[in-house]
Amino acid sequence: MAYGILISLFFVAVVLIGSVIWQGLRQQGQTFHLLFSLIYGVTCFLGVPFSVLLAWQFGQPLPDTAASISALGAALGGYGLYWLGYQGANRIGGKAAYRSTALATKEVQLTACLLMLISTVALALFIGLNEGLLLFKLEKYSQIFSARVKGVPLKRFFYFFIPALLIFFWLKPSLKRWWWGLILGLGFGILSYLAVGGTRANIALVVALFLLLGWRFGYVAKKWLISSACLAVIAMFWLALWRYDLAVSGREAWFTFLYLTRDTFSPWQNFALILASEIDYQGLMPIVRDFYVYIPQAWWADRPDIVWNSANYFTKIVLGNQSGLAMSPTLLGSFYIMGGYPLMACGMLAVGAIIRAFDVVFERVEVLGKAYCLANLFNLVVLVREGADAFVSRWVFFSIVFVLAWQLAKWLGYLARKGGK
Repeated sequence: MAYGILISLFFVAVVLIGSVIWQGLRQQGQTFHLLFSLIYGVTCFLGVPFSVLLAWQFGQPLPDTAASISALGAALGGYGLYWLGYQGANRIGGKAAYRSTALATKEVQLTACLLMLISTVALALFIGLNEGLLLFKLEKYSQIFSARVKGVPLKRFFYFFIPALLIFFWLKPSLKRWWWGLILGLGFGILSYLAVGGTRANIALVVALFLLLGWRFGYVAKKWLISSACLAVIAMFWLALWRYDLAVSGREAWFTFLYLTRDTFSPWQNFALILASEIDYQGLMPIVRDFYVYIPQAWWADRPDIVWNSANYFTKIVLGNQSGLAMSPTLLGSFYIMGGYPLMACGMLAVGAIIRAFDVVFERVEVLGKAYCLANLFNLVVLVREGADAFVSRWVFFSIVFVLAWQLAKWLGYLARKGGK
């Protein structure tokens, strides 16, 4: 009966969120509302049939039955609150007037060059500090979080290679530029994967972003988009096998595929585990604490060794996992850890307003604004998987670096014009 309820809730979610996405695509095309809906649906619901298969065929038990059903019910209710928040922001924002100022092409190009320079210099410094590529030096994946790894804050700068590519593409969209963006992005993503010891985010985001652009501009047909998505799932599985140094075959290979794919794309069970546990509500402090990683130890000698954000609270307190890894609590789980169901409800309404703000900026600004919004796709994934605290700190950091690069480009452009006179 429990499995029947879970599967029923899964199909209700697929129908509801799928219909929202389908109608939105027909009426509006690609929007951040639809992207968020897709990410949310995959994260909160896709793993349900994987969990049921693991339970039926391999005897891997589900979390507490009541908590599992509550998790899916809360996920459905949370999406409804998000939709209300988005529609409310849409009505308020629709009455306001917006004006976008066109930017000089050279200024935009220089911004892209600066972002690319930041990412490549950071990657080169990271490789130099660690004396090579960590994938070939570390024995276990968990060691990438150990004290052996130097220059960890530099990893946050690698991602700026992607918005640089997006800027160059949006300056003059073409099939040639689309291919160059995909090739260069994959090359940089693979190099960063080797450098840090197995983090797949940059590779996955490059593929996702350029497939979306390819679909938007007609470079990729729908059938190829679906085929590419299936290939991406298989590729992520093989990368995970390589990263964890697993040699599996036969029945064990199917078991490994099911649980790795579920945990990679849809860690929905983590939310169920949170609901089934005794939680000391953390308030909004996880959002503040997540900024600690940006404060150098030299500036704050007593900085805590463990950043007690919602992910670390879930991993170390709820799960009792002290390996150094941080498990994904999901967006709803992070809200619950901070303030239970009331904060979850308020938080999902706020998320709806945030996603509407992304749509407004993307619709009504020029090249830099479009690249900025698209590059935040990674932060939207972080929002749904890791939670509000991780999203806020990464979004603030990304926005500050992006704006500083833009302002520096404006200043250099001003000096160049002044010197020319």
